[in-house]
Amino acid sequence: MPRKNGPLIPDDPATSRAPVPAREDLDDALDSRVLDLDAEEEPAFLRAQKRVPVRRGPLPKKAANRLKIALIVCAVAGVIGGISLMTYRYGAQSWRFRLDSSDQLEVSGIRHVSRAQIMDVMGGDIGRNVFFIPLADRQKQLEEIPWVEGASVMRLLPNRIKIDIR
Repeated sequence: MPRKNGPLIPDDPATSRAPVPAREDLDDALDSRVLDLDAEEEPAFLRAQKRVPVRRGPLPKKAANRLKIALIVCAVAGVIGGISLMTYRYGAQSWRFRLDSSDQLEVSGIRHVSRAQIMDVMGGDIGRNVFFIPLADRQKQLEEIPWVEGASVMRLLPNRIKIDIR
């Protein structure tokens, strides 16, 4: 049997034909060539690709930060409002600020005016909270008494009223 290790002769019909590849092999070869061509093409303009921001939450980062700040401000305002409301209620309802008797009225400068005349004006305020006594009204009423040139009415905390008569 003769060996055929030598060069092929193009005239030789038995050896000149290459085996016909299967259809699937051709498709794979074409796909690899197409992929290679796509990979080798360069874009027309060489520039850095723009980064696309990735949303990691339901809100954008800027809106989330603003919302956090707004919630913190609301929480601080709520705490300050709660403290001020508690302080107001304490001042308005506490027994410490109640004018219990006429002994808690300090009256000075009564030479021509009796204590009874002053108690006629201030007597309705006994048992009231010191913060709810209208000082300007009481001052005007005291100045209407004869022999009173001027009067000043002051709160002395926690439960006293000071009256100066001129």
